[in-house]
Amino acid sequence: MIAGWRMRILGGAAALVASAAAAQGPAPVTLTVHPLRGGAYWVEGGRSNTGFIVGTSGVIVFDAQMTPDGVAKELAAIAAVTPKPVDQIIVSHPDPDHVAGLPYYPAGTPILAHENAKSEIVASAADLKGVAFGGTAYKKLVDLPYHTIATTTAMTLDGVPLQAIYVAPAHTSGDLVVYLPKAKVVFGGDVVLTNTGKYPVIHYGGSSAGWIATMKAILALDADTYVPGHGPIVPKAQLAAMVRDVEERRAAVKALVDAHKTAAEVDAALPEPGANAMFLNFTQMVYKELTEGYPPASPPWTNLVHKPS
Repeated sequence: MIAGWRMRILGGAAALVASAAAAQGPAPVTLTVHPLRGGAYWVEGGRSNTGFIVGTSGVIVFDAQMTPDGVAKELAAIAAVTPKPVDQIIVSHPDPDHVAGLPYYPAGTPILAHENAKSEIVASAADLKGVAFGGTAYKKLVDLPYHTIATTTAMTLDGVPLQAIYVAPAHTSGDLVVYLPKAKVVFGGDVVLTNTGKYPVIHYGGSSAGWIATMKAILALDADTYVPGHGPIVPKAQLAAMVRDVEERRAAVKALVDAHKTAAEVDAALPEPGANAMFLNFTQMVYKELTEGYPPASPPWTNLVHKPS
């Protein structure tokens, strides 16, 4: 369980809440550091949740803050816990709110990522349309010191045994989930979301079937704390219930597709109130998967800027 104390640190956010606020620069945010077990910490706040694990001689960071301010505040938070330096970063996936801050960590810090995540970063940096959202940031990411893996890998980093888990394309084509077996803690990235309603967000290059498989795999772990990419930590049983809801919705979409219903008819039969308007909703993504096949990975900014036709 999470310990009872919190440490609050003022930081900077990249979200622009209104055009007037945009003219004045990023709005201030609060980072809240929650100690877990075994030297692991969950950092709540900024554009996405992050985390860190204190190792034998250094600190492993999970996911990057999005802005220089955010990174500075997270490094200050780490320094308030331990004098050990950051010596490893693991990224869960290539969305800019999880990777754009990477250049502002200590120069030369090794970065562990799935090979598809690195490919999406390179593709985003090369595509001029990406400049509309995160393109400039992606250009700064290409030549950083990545170590990529293709499949689930058990390793020990700085004395910390962990598993970097890849099951299938899920939220994106290259999601890594980190499992700390001694602490029974999972850092889920955006595979685990607790603030998006009943259904997950699936980007192009990810898949609903892969999300279900990934969630089932990580819920089968001997863990009791699952840190989401966005939103609060919730009980494991609540995540399992979400998987059941997702399976039921996917089966309902498949039944309509098998009955030769159009996308509009599927939307009308299976509405998703409260779905995030920035993305194709879960039902729409499942419909596309079942009627068009699983699309190749595309830059993550595609889903954050507009709905592709």
